[in-house]
Amino acid sequence: MATPLVWHPATPQHELALDGTTLRCRKPQGRELGSIPRAARDSRTGRGLSELRERLVRHEDECRTTVESWLLAGIPVPAALVARVWPDPSWRSALAQLVVIVDGRTGLLTEVTDEGRATLVDQDDTPQTPPVGPFTLPHPALLPDLTRWLRRLTLRGSAQGVAQLTREVHHRPDTTPPGATGLDDYAGAEFEELRHATARAARHGFVVRGGFATLRVVDGDVALQARYWLGADDPGLPADTGRLLWVDASERPVALGEVGPVAWSEGVRMAELIHAGRKTDDQ
Repeated sequence: MATPLVWHPATPQHELALDGTTLRCRKPQGRELGSIPRAARDSRTGRGLSELRERLVRHEDECRTTVESWLLAGIPVPAALVARVWPDPSWRSALAQLVVIVDGRTGLLTEVTDEGRATLVDQDDTPQTPPVGPFTLPHPALLPDLTRWLRRLTLRGSAQGVAQLTREVHHRPDTTPPGATGLDDYAGAEFEELRHATARAARHGFVVRGGFATLRVVDGDVALQARYWLGADDPGLPADTGRLLWVDASERPVALGEVGPVAWSEGVRMAELIHAGRKTDDQ
């Protein structure tokens, strides 16, 4: 059941309320308006609710980013931690309907009790309540029946707050030379200014360091860093992208045949997202 909105007087003609992270406005008689008048937005109530909204938006972003990091790390999350954050709507929005594994059972996460017991829905839409145990968030590259899970999610009329089942997945082609230590498929992309490439990388959540867009991924028990060369010259100068590669904890390039499915998928995804912003012939 939805929580009723709490309306606060803003001006003699307007009341304001926060609906999640959406600011709403109505007349005192109850008629809701399609936009927020300047007088209401600039009122003391409007400024206070706007500041609260900004904090809630930042909190939602932090929750999604953290849950996504669990997806990339592949490390089991303690049940006690999930139980503690589940009552928070922002955390619950990021976690609900993800495919998780608890005590060997896999399903869409729909509920978590105060004790950390999960309710999962399997592919037949049957609820499962496995014993309390750590939650593992499998990367979609590791889900052989990805399409069936996506169909089940659609049939339930649900959506994921963190893209898991709709996340772009890339598999290593059989023609990839296993002994090579880099991929040149995304090299040579031209950007009018280097800052355009680095800004695009940052906008998608990648860390730019030493001329590379980087992403740390744990594949099984192996931690790798995907690196995509953007350039290290003046940010205002033109730039051409270079090789995509993976390095281990000792900064040594890893042979492509030894890159696991999650690290491969995420590295290629990073390169594709940045490469898509290149200068084209039409431009």
